[in-house]
Formats: sequence, structure tokens, C-alpha cells
Amino acid sequence: MKKTFLTLCVAALLGTTSTSASAQPAQANTNPDAPSFRTPLEVVKGDYKPLPRATSAFDFTAAEEINAKYDAYSLLIWHKGAVILEKYWNNTGPDTRAESASMHKSVMVTLLGTAIADKKIKSVDDPVGKYIAEWKTDPRGKTTIRQTLSMATGLSALSTEGGPQSENARFQAGVNMRELTLGRTQKVPPGTVFDYRNQNSQVAGYIIEAATKKRYADFLSQKLWVPLGAQDAYVWLDKENGSPRTSGSLFARAEDWLRFGVMLKDGGVFNGKRVVPASWVDEITKPSVTNPSYGMQIWRATPFEKERFYNAAKEGAMVPSAEPWLDPDIFFFDGFGGQRVYISRKHDLVIARLGRARPDWDDTALPNAVIKAITATTP
Repeated sequence: MKKTFLTLCVAALLGTTSTSASAQPAQANTNPDAPSFRTPLEVVKGDYKPLPRATSAFDFTAAEEINAKYDAYSLLIWHKGAVILEKYWNNTGPDTRAESASMHKSVMVTLLGTAIADKKIKSVDDPVGKYIAEWKTDPRGKTTIRQTLSMATGLSALSTEGGPQSENARFQAGVNMRELTLGRTQKVPPGTVFDYRNQNSQVAGYIIEAATKKRYADFLSQKLWVPLGAQDAYVWLDKENGSPRTSGSLFARAEDWLRFGVMLKDGGVFNGKRVVPASWVDEITKPSVTNPSYGMQIWRATPFEKERFYNAAKEGAMVPSAEPWLDPDIFFFDGFGGQRVYISRKHDLVIARLGRARPDWDDTALPNAVIKAITATTP
């Protein structure tokens, strides 16, 4: 029972498990290229243009060793206008599209901002019931989009009772995913307590599709993936022609995760062109009311916490940091077990890394090692 519970807890944060109707626990898969074993998928079309590369005299040995210690697949570093390090481990390469887990949340919230810019969504302070038909006259529909994106809906967790037939397991498997998401009871008033739940991100994804009247993958392609010059990516659907997991599982190349971070570093501009409003980038990266370490689907380095929990009760999964951030203004994408994009405007720096999920991932070790390398005395 304890093993099953731990498996479900990991799956809840990772956003992955079996897609079978019986919702059996996922089997270990040593192939890191997620599209080869996740089904069904929907393509997010890109228009690939390679990022500029440059040679560097920086010594990234320590950063590479830290990354490898945590079962790395990839490490890419952008600094001052170019990729200065690109390295792959464990039989992966530039075209590997590994499980990104909750890093997808940060892409989803950026996409929602383009829907606001297009006036498809009036305001981030709109009630969600305006876009979610099932909640149009329901008290839960009064929860705002901002509260939803800030993980402060007050909605109850999915139950883990029943093992592979539990609510949580069925949600992860894509069985009645929408019904389970919208079937949460409101245990505390919205906007009062930080409680990180995949269901909040699913609600936001449903809002995007309802407001734009487009398939999520098509809108993501049009507004972000093509303008960023990324290669094709994939979203994992709950069923054929169904809904994507907007809480996790966007399968993209490491280089394309890097370019997304570069765009946010530059305030929504990429390659000299405006992609996302600067005001929206500011909005999603500023501290939220219920958790100053969290914005809207994006994490913040400040205030520093040696043990960063995913809820106000400080229960369940936790991410340790052995030492404080060298740049306390970093903001970052967090995918369970060490999937990360770290963004430092101070150092004109973006770090993207993917690897096997490791619950002992140290959040500050890698970015601090990279910053130490680029701020060391010039060789």
C-alpha cells in the first residue's frame, strides 16, 4: 500500500502514468524519448530555425558533473546571445523529446496571455465560470483565472483511495479527466491558500480552448511555437481527439525549452520580434498573494527556502536546496524530479536541463555552478 501511494504521489506531480483504461501503474521505461511510448499525441507544429551557437572559455566542469549526478539527459546554456554549452547524456541527443512534467504549466500560462492580448479572454480576473460551461452558475465558477493560475482555487485534491482505480490514478490515465477535474469540491475560499494541484492547470487549459475556439495544440503552434522557430512538439491527450494534459507532458526538444526561456528573459521578445506582451511576462513572474515564491505557473527564487514545498501545509513532496541562490531574481520552470528552465536576467543567462525524475534534485546546485563559472575571473 505504501509503495502504491508513493507511486501515485510521484505521478500526481509528474503528470504521467499509464494510458490504459484500467489505469494500471506505469512501468519503468528506459527510453527517454516520450513520443515513442505516450499515446495518443497531437502535434504542435513548429518552423525550425536553429539558435546561434558560440564557443566559450568558461569552465562548466562542475555544472556538468552536478547535472550528470542527477541522471541528466541534456544541458543547454544560453549566455549573451548564443548557446555556449550543449551536452547530452544517457543515449539522448538534440532530437530527444523527454518528459517535461510540470514545465508545461509555464508554457500554458504564457499561451493564455496571448489569448488575453487577442481579446479572446477579457481579463485574468475574469471568473472561470465565464469560460467553463459546467461552472457557469456554480459557486466554483466565481473563482478567478488569476486564482486558478496562482494555485489558490481552494479545490479539494483527487483521492488516492482505491489504488489504480482511485480518482488520482484515473485522472493521470486520462479516464474521465475533465469530469474529475471539474468535480472537485471547494474546501476553502479561493484566493486564500496556496495548494499546487494539476487540476488548476487543467482548468486553465480548458479556458484557453473555450475562449479561442481552437485546438490547444493549434493555438500553441500559431502563437508561440512557430514564432519561436521551434521544431515540432507534442501534447499528450486524454483520448483520441480529446483534451491535452496542460498540467504536464509537453514533449519538446531541449533546445526549444531553452528558446522559450530566452523569450521570457527578454520580456516576451524573441529574435527582435514581440511574441508575448511584456506586461504579461511581468504579471506571471511577480509574487502571487498566497505564495511569494510562486507567480502564475512559474516559480521564483525569492524568498529562499531550504525546503520548498508544493503547498502551504508543507506536506508531501519537497525540493531541497543546499545553498541560497547566487541570483535571487531567477525565475524558473519546475518539472517534477529536476526538469528545469532557469532564467537569470542579471546574467543574461538561461539554463535548460532534462533528466530522469529524481526526488532528491537540488534546486540551486546547477544554476549556482553555472553562475560561478561565468562570473569567475576571465581566463
